[in-house]
Amino acid sequence: MRETAVSVASCRDCSTPFPALTLLPSLRGVGWSPVVPDWLLCFTAVKQPPVTPSVSLPGRKRRLGEILMDAGLLLETQLRSALAEQRKWGGKLGLTLVQMGYVDESSMVHALSRQLAIPTVDLEQHTPSAVVLQALRADIAERYTVFPIAADPATKTLTVATADPTNVEAFQELAFHCGQRIQVVVSSASSIERAIRRHYHGEVTSTTATPLSFGMDEPTFELAPPAESAPLSMTVRAASAALAQPGRETELTQRVEELTQQVAGLERMVAQQARSLRAMLELLETRGLVTRDDYLAKVR
Repeated sequence: MRETAVSVASCRDCSTPFPALTLLPSLRGVGWSPVVPDWLLCFTAVKQPPVTPSVSLPGRKRRLGEILMDAGLLLETQLRSALAEQRKWGGKLGLTLVQMGYVDESSMVHALSRQLAIPTVDLEQHTPSAVVLQALRADIAERYTVFPIAADPATKTLTVATADPTNVEAFQELAFHCGQRIQVVVSSASSIERAIRRHYHGEVTSTTATPLSFGMDEPTFELAPPAESAPLSMTVRAASAALAQPGRETELTQRVEELTQQVAGLERMVAQQARSLRAMLELLETRGLVTRDDYLAKVR
């Protein structure tokens, strides 16, 4: 079997030397056990003695659409339609499939987990430590739509949740940024986005949130609440102080539930507006009044 040589490069952030790429169909001759799967991924960003590879995917590299088709969740015609949509407006294929109604996020997560033998994680129930959060900057997590789950300083391994474990190039870049091995688990894109907002930015999120993305670098829409909804701006510190007052716990719990429902409603409204805007842009493009390049240049 062919073996790939490992060249030496430097981290773009800290100039630490590391193997530029470790992508080995065979590991014979580099000091690791020859008893390995036929196809092995190991993303290494720090030069160190050989350790157990961080990500192992059996069989050849497979694309997201192929995996979903093999799992019986997607038809070939649907995949072609989604790919055409992705080429037109950009964005990630998984998100495009969900937005077009071809696959739901939960089914996609379980299919990827079964087909690739990768664990899943429920980010609504997982709370990472401060050390784990510090291992991955917020802007990097947002750029690659990943969320840190665990960090092992001994092996320099960072475990992240991702919605697309087939995106090899993204994990290679992530390893370069972090200077650590990258090990992946699977979660939905919307839960990853909520976890980032919740743990990095201190936002209150709803599990009914709908991921929004209809361009390559689309702007983020922020809705200013009306005057009568001022409690939406209540800070965590103020809430904690109020909670300490006798008899306020039940009242505040009910208020939090009400606010959660309001936020979910606002997110659904924004999602509907995004779909309407997308339809309008498609109509304008069909009539030759705007091009995709014009749109992308405008929103950047």
